[in-house]
Amino acid sequence: MIARLRGAPKLKTALIVGASRGLGLGLVREYLGRGWVVIATVRDDAGEAAVKTLRADGRLTVHRADVTSDADIQRLSGAVKAPIDLLLLNAGIIGSAHDKGSDSEWMAQVMQTNAFGPVRLAWALIDRVREGTGVIAFMSSRMGSIADTEESGYDLYRASKAAQNMLARALWASPGRRRGLTVLSIHPGWVKTDMGGAGADIDVRTSATGIADQVEANAGSGLNRFLRWNGEELPW
Repeated sequence: MIARLRGAPKLKTALIVGASRGLGLGLVREYLGRGWVVIATVRDDAGEAAVKTLRADGRLTVHRADVTSDADIQRLSGAVKAPIDLLLLNAGIIGSAHDKGSDSEWMAQVMQTNAFGPVRLAWALIDRVREGTGVIAFMSSRMGSIADTEESGYDLYRASKAAQNMLARALWASPGRRRGLTVLSIHPGWVKTDMGGAGADIDVRTSATGIADQVEANAGSGLNRFLRWNGEELPW
């Protein structure tokens, strides 16, 4: 029995940031279903209660963290000790389709939540990501593609995701590439969540399954890619 335990494969660990509801919660469910250990972050009591309803068999830990808070970033960085195989940064807000950035406080909030905060957290945790096979995945959007933008609308959101893509690229270039890490910017699809709305194309389970498949397919490649949940490459 001892020999069998010693020979058992070690469980992989995912840190999923922004797991309170919707796609983030779906990703926690997906990775628990795949047998991973999951560290999930939420911002409030409701989010923590939602995550803790999932069956985890002792493989789930929940932390409070807001990616726009210096104190929370520092606290989470200190709490995550073991090597993690996946750092998945899902936090994000969208705003109005007609938002042109006229409110400076709102502009700062969108950029901090969608771009600066997730990347700053990734920098704080990069040494915890397993060298050689670890993946850092940012929840990006097709709307962050400059090459694919041919119409106006959600301009501030688009800019925040384009900025996130650039900052993710810089993270990969150094020190991510030196440590052999894979850095992905993933478009989850138009998903039926509070953000996506009931008229969206795909459900949470379809998106979460596809994202997890892409993480698995790219782990160990050491590449930086911008792709859809189904593996289709997107133009930067």
